[in-house]
Amino acid sequence: MNHFQWTIKSILALCTVLIVLGGAGCSSVRRFDPTPEGEFEEAFYYYEKGEYAKAIEKFKDLIYKYPGSELVEQSRYYLADSYYLSRDYILASSEFELLNREFPQGQFADIALFKAGLAYASMSRRVERDQSETKKAMDTFQNLLTKYPNTEYADTVRDHLGLLRDKMAQKEYRTALFYYEAQMYDSAIIYLKSIISNYSESTVLPATLYLLYKASRSMGYPDDARDALAWLCRDYPQSEQARELCGAGQEKEQSLTGEPARKDGSRQ
Repeated sequence: MNHFQWTIKSILALCTVLIVLGGAGCSSVRRFDPTPEGEFEEAFYYYEKGEYAKAIEKFKDLIYKYPGSELVEQSRYYLADSYYLSRDYILASSEFELLNREFPQGQFADIALFKAGLAYASMSRRVERDQSETKKAMDTFQNLLTKYPNTEYADTVRDHLGLLRDKMAQKEYRTALFYYEAQMYDSAIIYLKSIISNYSESTVLPATLYLLYKASRSMGYPDDARDALAWLCRDYPQSEQARELCGAGQEKEQSLTGEPARKDGSRQ
């Protein structure tokens, strides 16, 4: 057997093995038409395969080459979603918002804002850190509800807003507690009242009312202390803070300014 025949037989044997394993290398490469539709099909092909870097490249090329195509809206959506699924939330939020601005009445208008909000929420930091992304997520979700009140995502958005508002309330409560422990009671009261005004359904509200009661007593604000205590005892009777303050014992016999009561009920 000469060298040429041996080479041919080797190639044929290799192809046989590759065909058995799935046809890789000997089957024809998938081709797409050099048209807007063909290029969209190619980009979407990579998107569905989870090859988001390639999908991003192809969708960006299509948008650049065919700015007037009807496929631009879909391409923008899948471009943004490719960033989102790649966990590149900065570019995802930017692209989703751009999609909504360019096609405010389009088929992806509401989901674009929904996913922009999710992208911002995914970037939200721990409670003790800066909450700029949390605020952006809240603003984006609220914008969605304002622009598209009948959106199918309304209930889910409200659930997300509740969680984000609670996080913001926790952030302000930590700040209030810092000032309270530093005996800067007026500063603490400012943050505590902000929580009550802006996040009245927060899970930290019982603790907020408790601390407001304490801070107001320390500052000699009996009306504020009385109101905070009444609210705590009325609306959160099962909270640990209410169990401490709302009994018929010593706390009710004390002046809200902090002066202890005499046994006959008079004040010192």
